[in-house]
Amino acid sequence: MSQNVENKINSYSEEILSILLIDRTTGKNILWATDDYAPISAQSQIQLVQITGSNEGRIKPRIQKEKEAQVQRTRNKAEVFTPSWICNAQNNLIDEAWFGRKEVFNSLELAVNGQPNEKKWISTKNKIAFSTNIESGKTWQDYIKLTRLEISCGEAPYLVSRYDTVTGKHIKLADRIGILDRKMRVVCENATNEAEYFLWTQIAFQNSYGFELQGDNLLLARINMLLSFNEYTKCFAKRLPTEKEQQKIAEIISWNLWQMDGLTFCTPFSSGNDSGQDFLFAEMNVRENFPCQIMDWKTNKTTLYKSLLKKRGA
Repeated sequence: MSQNVENKINSYSEEILSILLIDRTTGKNILWATDDYAPISAQSQIQLVQITGSNEGRIKPRIQKEKEAQVQRTRNKAEVFTPSWICNAQNNLIDEAWFGRKEVFNSLELAVNGQPNEKKWISTKNKIAFSTNIESGKTWQDYIKLTRLEISCGEAPYLVSRYDTVTGKHIKLADRIGILDRKMRVVCENATNEAEYFLWTQIAFQNSYGFELQGDNLLLARINMLLSFNEYTKCFAKRLPTEKEQQKIAEIISWNLWQMDGLTFCTPFSSGNDSGQDFLFAEMNVRENFPCQIMDWKTNKTTLYKSLLKKRGA
């Protein structure tokens, strides 16, 4: 299934791909932020021509990379991807706390066929139950509006689970376990028409955030989000979304999944570092200071990510 992620790049228009490459903080394209694509500089922007046409296969999901490349990225960048069953178990705990009950979306089997290392889950078949009394309970709309963030998101397995990032195994739409997957299941189960579906889908995406340092991972995460939108739309509306509908969601994704060094809260190679820690690429030349901006969709205004942490006493 990881092959499907790679081969979808050329299926998008240049307009959509250009949106997915935008760094909303700098107004330029996201940076490669890795030396794995030498002679392309880590500090250079990812250009459309570098990933389309005959270069479409240049960016590969981790599972497709050579084993040595995986080891080097783990050693040099601390890149370790989480198996989907662990993502699922942790997301289940979040939902258990909110719903006040266990196994809302699925039940986890810790051993399969007597093999302790084989783990899977069984998705619930019934429609997810919410209280019908707004004054005393939580509604499905409340769940969609929950704001969630995946830090150092890689290919975003906690948000969308199109495939297992460790094994590359495809995950059917009905069995997906990401935070956004769960929101989209709820939207599909409760929306009564396309207008309502697209309204609450937009709200679901606006409340799903993530950041990542390395540009290739970030682009894959953004593509995974947009592909998920296409798949859920096809399931609900029995059609693929239009170019305009995809562009709208791509714009949200380009704001909500952003490129950031988690130590400085700035774009890669920025000079600003008020965290007291060395930047991951400290041996390289730094650029001017670019504290990362994100969108507050409730006010439609931008805000500095680090300002949100200060408000919470982080």
